[in-house]
Amino acid sequence: MLGFSKWILIVIVSIIIIIGTTIFKVAENPINTMLNIYGTIIRFLGDDILTNDKKLKGKREYGIDHYVGTYSANYDNYTGDEILFGGTALSRENGEHINVQIKLKKENGNIKIINRMGENDITILEETGEYNDIIYIEGISYYLVVELDNFKGDLQVKIE
Repeated sequence: MLGFSKWILIVIVSIIIIIGTTIFKVAENPINTMLNIYGTIIRFLGDDILTNDKKLKGKREYGIDHYVGTYSANYDNYTGDEILFGGTALSRENGEHINVQIKLKKENGNIKIINRMGENDITILEETGEYNDIIYIEGISYYLVVELDNFKGDLQVKIE
């Protein structure tokens, strides 16, 4: 997660902006400004949960935001978790629906591909196969999570 210094920086910047908009009336509507600041902080914190590109076993390319893009991996007896796409936002600027398309070829080991929606984890694939669904994500955090245990196989993800 975030280091202590990042939290302090976020708090200080937020306080300065809130005080500035409230006292000096920098914005026409301070409440909307505060909500926008809160939304920006939530998005920033949500992005920090995603697995860093350097730690991924495959290749990820984001689309217009971190909720969408492509991922391709050939795992060779890998154990670990990867959080590929998603985020936390009050309202996603690019729409409240995403189309998740996954192709999985399992040779051996265990894999769980999970839609993490708020507090709910929904396992969508564990064996060779395909998954295609449109997911409504308004007002909740959403993450596509891959849990692997000595897994060997191929994974292709496309989210639009």
